[in-house]
Amino acid sequence: MGETTFIGDFKRAFLTGLAALFPILITVFLLIWFYHQLDRTIGSAVNSLCQQVIVARPALFETVFPNAPPEVVDDPDTRKEYARDNFPGFVGVSIGILGALVLVYLTGVILRSYGGGRIVGGVDGFFARFPVIRAIYPHARQMGDFLLGTPRNRRFLHVVAVEYPRRGAYSVGFLTGTGIKDIAEKIGRDVVTVFIPTSPAPLTGYVVVLPRDEVTEIDMSVEEAFRFCMSAGMVATAKQRPGEVIEVDRAANASALLTPTAEPGMVESTAGKLSKEEMEDQ
Repeated sequence: MGETTFIGDFKRAFLTGLAALFPILITVFLLIWFYHQLDRTIGSAVNSLCQQVIVARPALFETVFPNAPPEVVDDPDTRKEYARDNFPGFVGVSIGILGALVLVYLTGVILRSYGGGRIVGGVDGFFARFPVIRAIYPHARQMGDFLLGTPRNRRFLHVVAVEYPRRGAYSVGFLTGTGIKDIAEKIGRDVVTVFIPTSPAPLTGYVVVLPRDEVTEIDMSVEEAFRFCMSAGMVATAKQRPGEVIEVDRAANASALLTPTAEPGMVESTAGKLSKEEMEDQ
């Protein structure tokens, strides 16, 4: 009996720790993967260029490597080998990240200028000339505007709730624009288009045309709605779920639910416990 209890407690504690550490591990893994990709593609080239510049100038070499022996400074071949072995590798990645940030910023400044619209139109027209690229580029452009566009470009984009896929069942969606004229004239009502994302991949989904009076706008940002869909409804703001338990308690409850040995009645939310205690006090 004691061994069974120990195994059950161990499983629950392990799943609770895994639920707490999993997002941290995923984040660290992605950051390390991104660093290695930058180091392999950009960092190596930047480091090689920096080493060539340093080796070609003895005075600069002495400044960068003040502890280098005099015989190394005097010989170009030895300088090259010394620089290859002692030049810090993170310099190339750091310059690559900084360069990418500056490039993106300058691109945004240029596109926000007076002639930015013509530049975007010219780029779009250029890519539209190629048979394969023109089947991909416009959709990528629309998705980028959908996710990263300015509020002015996303003036029709609101988070809404609609009765879908049946009456009485509500889905969270995005109001993407006015409806189709032929449908509006056919049914004699004002219609709008709503994109209903799927979970856990909210970039895919369904487009439905609904009467405007059947669409309810909800107080939720686009980013919050995306997190809600990606987490299969498990992540929502405190404003939308004022009685939600804290993350640690929810992780503990989830681990207990996943444990086959959990006894009925052992899994209780913190909100439930508080309510029982308050009732006993009363």
